[in-house]
Amino acid sequence: MEELETSRNGIRKNTDPGDLKAVLFDMDNTLFDFVAAKLEACREILSYIGREKGDIAREPSELFGYFLRGTYGFEDYENIRDYMQERNLFTAQGYRECCEIYEREKLQNLELYPAVMDTLDKLKGLGLKLAVITDADRNHALARLTKVGLLNYFDLLVAADMTGTQKPDPAHFLFALEAIGIKPGETLVVGDSIKRDMAPARKLGLKTAYASYGDWRPGEETDQCFDFRLNTFSDLLEISGL
Repeated sequence: MEELETSRNGIRKNTDPGDLKAVLFDMDNTLFDFVAAKLEACREILSYIGREKGDIAREPSELFGYFLRGTYGFEDYENIRDYMQERNLFTAQGYRECCEIYEREKLQNLELYPAVMDTLDKLKGLGLKLAVITDADRNHALARLTKVGLLNYFDLLVAADMTGTQKPDPAHFLFALEAIGIKPGETLVVGDSIKRDMAPARKLGLKTAYASYGDWRPGEETDQCFDFRLNTFSDLLEISGL
């Protein structure tokens, strides 16, 4: 790893970015605010249930908490089923409606972080290869990237159903390196999770940029767990020498 220096705005900056050939991006909460979109989807589900049952409105965090339990996957509909069953709100038709609301509203409420497109344009202008590595399945990833207008920016998409694993398993990173034909030292990984993005990437010898602006579950950070800190997405341009 090359020597690091501190730039004027406090971002640790690579003194020689010329060897960088590719950037691998996590997707959710790195390119766009996925948690905010999920919360809006939960809000709409509870609103629907309230209309059907004549119930008082509840906070979306109440349903969102079910997705955080780890009982099922972060995107699994079974989280909605459990919520409804535990409150004696479950019907087969209502459950189907809630799942449809969840998918529709989650997608419709996605919003890019500031300056994402402009920054990606400049990175592409440098001749860098850009890829997405995500724990979403391929169909969901394609839908999200299409919704926010980013699909054509990326040379490669690596999704959970393509590798059969999820991060922090190294399979996503290794798949991308082989597919693009680059070495770890020529590659930067950008992600919002220390455990799932930064730690496995560093073990493989990749450079790492921690998207602190998107980390909605902080507390994992240590002094040596990443190479660069991004306070905004456009801070990537500091690392790239622009």
